[in-house]
Amino acid sequence: MQLKDLFFRTSFLYNLIPVLSLMKIAGKNVILPFYHFVDDGANNLVTNLYQAKNTSQFIEDLHYFKKHFNSLSVSDFDAKEKIETNSFLLSFDDGLSNFYHVVAPILLKENVTAINFLNSNFIDNKALFYRYKVNILIDFFKKNKISKEQQTAINKVFKLTFFDTNTVCNLLKNIEISETDILDNCAKIVAFSFSDFLKNDKPYLSVQQIFTLIKSGFSFGAHSKSHPKYSSISLEKQLVETMESVAIIAEKFNLKSNYFSFPFSDDGVLIDFFEKIKLKKITTFGTAGLKDDDMENHYQRIQMERKFIFSAETIIKGELILYIIKRVFGKHKNIRN
Repeated sequence: MQLKDLFFRTSFLYNLIPVLSLMKIAGKNVILPFYHFVDDGANNLVTNLYQAKNTSQFIEDLHYFKKHFNSLSVSDFDAKEKIETNSFLLSFDDGLSNFYHVVAPILLKENVTAINFLNSNFIDNKALFYRYKVNILIDFFKKNKISKEQQTAINKVFKLTFFDTNTVCNLLKNIEISETDILDNCAKIVAFSFSDFLKNDKPYLSVQQIFTLIKSGFSFGAHSKSHPKYSSISLEKQLVETMESVAIIAEKFNLKSNYFSFPFSDDGVLIDFFEKIKLKKITTFGTAGLKDDDMENHYQRIQMERKFIFSAETIIKGELILYIIKRVFGKHKNIRN
């Protein structure tokens, strides 16, 4: 369990403190919460990865944000020096069709806008993020009978002496993007087709859906090409994943401004990276929670989906209190080497 989750579980100690007081003490007037998926009961992508909020919980979060903060568009955020009231910029990562079918109707009804960050390789369901493959396979192993022949083949893949569903599922959770062939091999053994899944379930936004959302007032940015962990790839690959995804999405959707959110996190991204993208005028976003950053035009967002379900009040107040404590010890800012 992450330390933040432990802290959030003690929220009874701080939930009575007014959030506006905490914002004032922290010296903040903008928060940046982000999500990936809102569960309407048809969740086959993230059940084993994190706890997605259901529609009721998500609406409760929105009502909390709206009660204490003003909703910002990304263009409003660009002019942040003019923001005088406590505000929030909402964002979604991965470009899932769940945003079109479930999230967008809620946001339009609540009069809240958002920016959605897309992986250029996945638009129109042309490929599938390896972590979603992991989730799908874990679901398959948990819900289906695996034949003796299939068990033997899976044992060879993972170098196991005997087949155990829980062991296999735990091994799947530790698969990295460089080991995607293991996932494809496992799927082949149990006769599961990721291609059919993409074709039938259509987990990602289509080009047409994105244009429809743009017409409805939603904004879009890039989230890399294939969603790698930047800490595990070279600077050259970081730049390719970033620059090419930004260029593809800007051209495809006629975007005038460039926005980018790091997949997973911006851990391992050094000054050289930011220096090389500076001329492209890309506004970038991380996932470190409420934290300052020493890189110009780079901002940290607050993760609303965690191992356990926490209310927006618990997470936002908890992040503010942690920020205030870290500031006392000079640990409130990312310093890159």
